[in-house]
Amino acid sequence: MTDYYELLQVHPKADAEAIRAAYERLRERYAPERLEGAADELVELARRRRDEIEHAYSILSDPQRRAEYDRQLHETLRPAPPATRAKAAVPPPPIDDDELIDFRPLPPARRQERPPGFNPQPYLSSQPRRDAPRRGRTATQAQPVWLMPSLIVAAATFSIVLGTLISTMVVAPVATAPNTPTATIVPPTPTLREVLTQFDGQVIAAQQVVAQVPDNPNAWINLGNALFDSVVYVREQLATGDAETQRIYQERLPRWLEAVDAYRKALELQPGNDVVRADIAASLCYYGLDTGNPDRAQEGLAEAEQALRAAPQDARVLLSHGICLIAVDPPQTERALQQWRLVLSIPGVNPGLQLQAQILINEHSQ
Repeated sequence: MTDYYELLQVHPKADAEAIRAAYERLRERYAPERLEGAADELVELARRRRDEIEHAYSILSDPQRRAEYDRQLHETLRPAPPATRAKAAVPPPPIDDDELIDFRPLPPARRQERPPGFNPQPYLSSQPRRDAPRRGRTATQAQPVWLMPSLIVAAATFSIVLGTLISTMVVAPVATAPNTPTATIVPPTPTLREVLTQFDGQVIAAQQVVAQVPDNPNAWINLGNALFDSVVYVREQLATGDAETQRIYQERLPRWLEAVDAYRKALELQPGNDVVRADIAASLCYYGLDTGNPDRAQEGLAEAEQALRAAPQDARVLLSHGICLIAVDPPQTERALQQWRLVLSIPGVNPGLQLQAQILINEHSQ
């Protein structure tokens, strides 16, 4: 069955008001005027997506149709009983739909494109976690607004450390007797679909945090980062020339604008955050560049230059500014290269940002 809740990006237990708000946001996101001047394939894809959104809302906005749909969805997700189960045995408890979602966050990309062949989660299984604790809140469980974002950050940090330890142990040579060849165990490379499933899980988790603490800027930043990462990863794979990857990227192009919306909300709550403004710029410029929309690229360049005036020595601001210089028509390649070389010259810059700057320099110096 088509998951209409996932299509509208709402929780299965969302009320009618939340469903309507999500529907109106997505309908505006895929409005034809927002894709004016884009490629015909993208316009057609947006039309199909609007039709799917309209159909999903027609089901979920009608209480009777929604109840029937929920019943069918529950039957679809219910596991079949074992063949040896006696007729008088107690039936298994119903599956909580929350337990079908893996809430463990991916290691964040920090708004950077990763090099080809990067394995974002070698240590996480693509199967849903069946032992997930219940997250329901009772009347006596008052949680501070910073708790959920803090837990996600802590979980991400723990995941990165755990992944580093596991990868170190797995790829280390196995101790053997003298004159015996050593063996190296190489973990299997996840497929594109498996990686995207993990990214989508991160997006869903971030959306749920935003729903709980909508006034927390970090929650919106995490949502913007999750959306950014989920589409920039596919963009990195386009160099392979695979037709399926091209199709998936076309489907995910609107996520650039969804990331912009999340970052703008964070900027409203935390004015003066120049790094967030730079993230808005990079998202707009990637969208404008890949959809052939120069207005979006110019809008992104304006945001990048405003961030640069406020933080001229910030490495991420410089990276985003260079990306926007490449995205505009005509591209300002020499200025972009100067910005990225400046990132390499700033002392104490995060090595990941320096690596990204070097990759961009190599790509656009040819």
